[in-house]
Amino acid sequence: MRLGLLMAVTMTIHNCPEGFAVAFAANTDIGVTLAAAIAIHNIPEGIIVAAPVYAATGNRFLAVGIAIASGLSEPAGALVALLFIRPLLSLNFLNYMIGFVGGVMLAVCVCELWPEARKCNSDWRLAQGCVAGAAVMAWTLHMGV
Repeated sequence: MRLGLLMAVTMTIHNCPEGFAVAFAANTDIGVTLAAAIAIHNIPEGIIVAAPVYAATGNRFLAVGIAIASGLSEPAGALVALLFIRPLLSLNFLNYMIGFVGGVMLAVCVCELWPEARKCNSDWRLAQGCVAGAAVMAWTLHMGV
């Protein structure tokens, strides 16, 4: 349960600046592409949050609820940015936030997820997961997202 809650908090921290970035870059020309990319991107994030909660509690509704609450921080971040802080948003601010969030996520991955995954999986499975994740990210970047 601790790992699931840690992932929910981490994803919430990750999603808020993504929402800021969406608000900063919002225009109708890229709206559909951006929405599709965010939807694809949020599927593994939801799994990352829900799986440990479900494994610890066996409660599907709690796991999905926590994952949804964590995922809603992205549109909430976009709404807050649009309503209150859009005039203050700058490319430098977004770059700082993205760097900060990247550091938080890297620390969680190295200190929490990797050791937990090694307990349950072979090194071969971990390598496959890393390659699959990198391939998905490369594909989304290639698609212009």
